[in-house]
Amino acid sequence: MGIMDESYIMDQIPVNITLALGGGGVRGLAHIGVIRALEKITPINMISGTSMGAIVGAMYALNPDIERVEELLMTLLDKKEVKEIERLISGHTPVEEKKLIVQGLLTFVKKMYLLNLRAIKRWVFSGKEITSMFGDLGLDTDFKHAKIPISCVSVDLRTGDEIVLSKGAIMEAVLASVSLPGVFPPVKKGKRLLVDGGIISSVPVDAARKLGGDIVIAIGVEAQVDYNKKLGNGFDIMFQADAIRARKLAEIKLAQADLAICPKVGAIGWASFSRATECIEAGEKAVEKAKPKILELIKKKRREKFWKGFFSFPNYKE
Repeated sequence: MGIMDESYIMDQIPVNITLALGGGGVRGLAHIGVIRALEKITPINMISGTSMGAIVGAMYALNPDIERVEELLMTLLDKKEVKEIERLISGHTPVEEKKLIVQGLLTFVKKMYLLNLRAIKRWVFSGKEITSMFGDLGLDTDFKHAKIPISCVSVDLRTGDEIVLSKGAIMEAVLASVSLPGVFPPVKKGKRLLVDGGIISSVPVDAARKLGGDIVIAIGVEAQVDYNKKLGNGFDIMFQADAIRARKLAEIKLAQADLAICPKVGAIGWASFSRATECIEAGEKAVEKAKPKILELIKKKRREKFWKGFFSFPNYKE
């Protein structure tokens, strides 16, 4: 047998890809398009997700059929509870949406106070309502049944720590990762009080690294910041500052990945669920555009692993 072609040998070296899927409401549905396009380039070996990234990631990890994931999530978006959220706060910029959420909560609390002081709720949707909404997504199972290793990121309100969940009930972990404070109830787990991981880790690159793998590809779907926006009042200033903070934090996380891909969804509001298809298509386009970089990164990693293995061969002597 002749000497094997070097390129053939390189192609046989496995390279494990870990995805870090960020949060951002409906913008996170871009992950569906990302996965669909990425599957055509390379296998996906591990996933870590925050918020919507946790939903899409967990569903795909349990059943790696992205068409089925899309079908189930589009059905979820058609539920009356989701449509009500969109009716109340969509059609605005991401910053204006945050303002409407807070204003809506203040109005809600005020009304409840006038009706019955003891009846004031601490969040808009109850745990039972959220569990019911997510009941048809196939998440009511254990992490051990996942076909792809998956972790979900949340934040502990009692300590401020990033909490990475990868054992036990997947539904509980996903609910913790998506629990937007004031809108969804926090998830109690032992002494911890868990909420949306996007507070400190909108793109879970650190959690993705902990899963292992050779290459971490981070998908950022953070809202864009309008630096030309007219700041007319205190609300405007407060939410503009929060938007800048979130954007800069996301940029720091993205820079820690081996490759960052950012679908063009930043101008889409968190609750603009009727634009889901647009987000999915943006995810596909972003990966297709990044395909040369992905292939080069894989090639580089294979080369590194080849030479590392060569020089660590037992009979090799300098």
